[in-house]
Amino acid sequence: MISITWSDWREIHKAADHKGCAVYRIRLCNQKTPVRISRFLEVDNDGLLCIGKTTGMESRRKQFVNALVGKGAHSEGYLLRLLEQESSLSAAYPGREYQYSFAKVARGQEDETEEELIKAYVKQFGEVPPLNSAIPNRLGDW
Repeated sequence: MISITWSDWREIHKAADHKGCAVYRIRLCNQKTPVRISRFLEVDNDGLLCIGKTTGMESRRKQFVNALVGKGAHSEGYLLRLLEQESSLSAAYPGREYQYSFAKVARGQEDETEEELIKAYVKQFGEVPPLNSAIPNRLGDW
């Protein structure tokens, strides 16, 4: 596993102080507390919704926020918007908020780092985070 240092968790509407390459996590909180999400193998106490990568962290955060309000094309943000509109998510978590954390990575390391993070999540929980659609390079080395 590549050694990375995560930033503190921040509200999704607060700007990232990093504009370069990064991997990131987005989680669901209710009343400022992470929501425990039942997964196939065990409970995710951090409430992770997705793990991603980017070559521009602040730009990617903005894309996610814009997709939440219907003005952008970030795939996980768009899916979350649909869930808010078409499911009981709003009723289940009326005090919900989304937080993110990121780790700076060297240019060219985003893909490999994201892949390792998602595979580690799958090994622990038995499935990808709810807003991720697939395991990167799922037939490759584990």
